[in-house]
Amino acid sequence: MGAKENASRIRAGYDAFNQQDIAGLIDLFAEDIIWHFPGANRLAGDHVGRDATLAVLGAYGEAAQGTLNANAIDVMASDTHVAGLANDTAKVGGKTLDVRSTVIFSMTDGKVTEAWHYIDDLAAFDSFLG
Repeated sequence: MGAKENASRIRAGYDAFNQQDIAGLIDLFAEDIIWHFPGANRLAGDHVGRDATLAVLGAYGEAAQGTLNANAIDVMASDTHVAGLANDTAKVGGKTLDVRSTVIFSMTDGKVTEAWHYIDDLAAFDSFLG
């Protein structure tokens, strides 16, 4: 797939994530995906495989008790990689999350094979996730 198609797949992925559309994410992620989740929190680390990736992204959403939204700001793509910039927001009780999130997606045949997730304010991110 080319850059335009890869960008479209990732934009659809952000929509699927925000709508908790697991089928859409399964379609986007390669079975052997590796997701590098940032920080020094209970979710941080390398998550290998589609099930592990869905589990960590689901746990991220659960920590926000359904209020998490990855508001896509921009998507930049090539034939092999896509960079997604988003504003991740959530509010649970007295805790608020409002961070810039950048994910670099490695793409093969329209599937994400690896993702490196970066957060602009890791201290706030880690504090929110506990």
